Amino acid sequence: MIKMKKRRFVLLIVGVVIAALLFGFAGLNLFASAKDMVLVKRSDYETLNQIGDKYSKLYSLQKSIDEKSLWDTDEETQMNAIYKALLDSLGDKYSRYMNKEEYKAWSKYVNGTFTGIGLTFTTDKKGNFIITKVLTDSPAASGGLKEGDKLLKVDGKTYSDADAMMLDMRGDEGTKVAITYERGGRQKTFNLIRAEVAEQSVFANVIDKKYGYIQITGFEKTTAEQFKAELANLENKNVKGLIIDLRNNLGGFMDQGIEIADMLLPECTITHTEDKNGKKEFYNSDENCTKLKYVVLVNENTASASEIVAAAIKDNGGGKLVGTTTYGKGIIQSTVAFKDGTAMSLTIMQYLSPKNNKIHGIGVKPDYQVDQKKGAKKDYQLEKAIDLLS
Repeated sequence: MIKMKKRRFVLLIVGVVIAALLFGFAGLNLFASAKDMVLVKRSDYETLNQIGDKYSKLYSLQKSIDEKSLWDTDEETQMNAIYKALLDSLGDKYSRYMNKEEYKAWSKYVNGTFTGIGLTFTTDKKGNFIITKVLTDSPAASGGLKEGDKLLKVDGKTYSDADAMMLDMRGDEGTKVAITYERGGRQKTFNLIRAEVAEQSVFANVIDKKYGYIQITGFEKTTAEQFKAELANLENKNVKGLIIDLRNNLGGFMDQGIEIADMLLPECTITHTEDKNGKKEFYNSDENCTKLKYVVLVNENTASASEIVAAAIKDNGGGKLVGTTTYGKGIIQSTVAFKDGTAMSLTIMQYLSPKNNKIHGIGVKPDYQVDQKKGAKKDYQLEKAIDLLS
């Protein structure tokens, strides 16, 4: 009975491997069974033994917990903890295991819709969670939350993990959530009602009656499509120049960033990726691009796909960058979904600028360093962009 239980546990851990061995070659492997005996190929048997040896300590730990621990738990909770710890062992905050609820919420977010309170936030150098965007007509906006507020608690709970805080802000539509934040040294708590939030990621208008302004808040699945429409609209208005605002844009889908860079740059290299084996893949633009002169605004919260766009523009001389050095997230994650509704996000490669400059941990330096003082009434970075266009 112990051997049978051990085999079931091992199969649970490496189910995909065993499935490939036993079912991928079913015509060769399994021919007969009698009572407790099953015939398999010698190579498969040896592989099963190797797997058993490798995970025997894990099995012993679980067996001891099940039989002797004062505190009860279930197998799903145990396995989720094991999977999470495996990804955490990489020491990479961008690689993680997601349970069913986390993956469901994450999927809604990257597809541009989610049920929550309608804000985005980042982690500053001190580990504080700072609001970077409050969506118009969202529960967060109605509750008075503003960009720059420091998030402290969700339903009275404090966090060290930004993803955990973000997921707890979300929930079923119509449910209540208490948000505690700090502004000007004073703490306040508001009860907000979660609602369905549709993420619009591109906002455009005309400033000073002659310059186009496009703000990109994130790179979702339709961001490039939205940007193309707004760019064409501004071109038809015969604006004299364009300001592209990537400040506080934490990134998103890499392909959306590449598509937008393609609209801004003539034929050139936009970026190239490199995996652990040194394999490179290049992404290039064609000769078609806007004829408008443009300036790009960046800051310390410009990250990931935003940095692909910023680095491509800087290295290819497409337009000037104004602001502060970007965040420095130059790595790419691949998400693998499993049949049980869970998923894994794993860092698999890094991207570099067209001139082969590393971005991860370094960021992209602007052509014009312009600091924006917190609480300042003037937008000095925007003023510099207008000055460059004029």
